[in-house]
Amino acid sequence: MKRTVICNIPMKRDIANSVYTSEDSTLPVCEVSVKYPVNAVLGKILSEGDQVKVLLLVKKDHNDYYVANTQAFIDELNQINNDINTNLEYVTIETDFDEDKIVHDKLMGSLVDAIDTESHLIVDITFGPKDLPLVVFSALQFAEKFLDCQIDNIIYGQGFFNEKNEVIKTKLCDMSPLYYLNSVTNMITCREPDKARKMLKNLLSF
Repeated sequence: MKRTVICNIPMKRDIANSVYTSEDSTLPVCEVSVKYPVNAVLGKILSEGDQVKVLLLVKKDHNDYYVANTQAFIDELNQINNDINTNLEYVTIETDFDEDKIVHDKLMGSLVDAIDTESHLIVDITFGPKDLPLVVFSALQFAEKFLDCQIDNIIYGQGFFNEKNEVIKTKLCDMSPLYYLNSVTNMITCREPDKARKMLKNLLSF
């Protein structure tokens, strides 16, 4: 199977390992301690012979923590892949840590250039600044419409903390329904506010 994995790389240092659980039968995970939630999923679903391109989205922080974090992802997935023997290709897409239209446009262009056509997409939006998911969602819409891609999962690693701000539990959430909310809105063609609200609620109830 041809897969494209998209993962936001964090800008902070010392990313903690966690064993992620999943309450979603469509989001299986392997019981391994990882820094990046998507790797727990990949360890469960990858098969020998898969063609996997991993797009690592990097915001260049001033402390250069992204350098070690990027390598940590590669090392982690390579270790998991030792028992699978799938074909991995890593592509790093770097942009400045700046909320500027030029930066966003560059990231969008680089993303759509790097996504393989007719591939299954798995996205991890756990880490990174707030602008990244917005740009990624736009790129996913392009990939679905023009590149014949299929979105399998959009992953978020949720953490639960105690009063000492220590992680006591982690689980994976599939954010695909949130992504498709925008598509639902686009289906509504109505200029009457009350009618449009009713139509939206009816669509969401399906």
